Amino acid sequence: MRSFATALVLIVVSSTAALAASPETQGLIERAASECKSLENGEFDQGDAVTEITLRSQFGNVVAELVDESEYACSSAASLYCGTGGCMLNLVVDGAVQAWQVTGWQLIEWGPDTILLIGRDGGWCGGAGAEVCYEALVWSNGQVLTVGPEPELRE
Repeated sequence: MRSFATALVLIVVSSTAALAASPETQGLIERAASECKSLENGEFDQGDAVTEITLRSQFGNVVAELVDESEYACSSAASLYCGTGGCMLNLVVDGAVQAWQVTGWQLIEWGPDTILLIGRDGGWCGGAGAEVCYEALVWSNGQVLTVGPEPELRE
């Protein structure tokens, strides 16, 4: 009985998390699923692609959603969502979607700030693609700030 109750709670929690995603996040996932299906009727799995985060600094904070396309899987295309330079990481804030090609990401606490550190292909830092490169993103006065290039805006 305890196993059944645990399974029921997990189902309810999973359903709640899926419903909590913004329309923009749902759109990104639906587009990826459609791309997968269009390739030999592939089956799509979003995995743990969606993570809710809080970016903060002394100049404000914001709750956002990250959609990490490295978590996607498509049964008919092993490398549909990632390339040699990494996978797309989408940051959804207040209805706007910004995207970076990344090799990974991590939230870093630095004093009062919560920074989104993203791994980048070495070419973004003036090196060769295989070299290590990082970019830091912080929320400040209603926007994401970074010293890197302007992020890709996605619709």
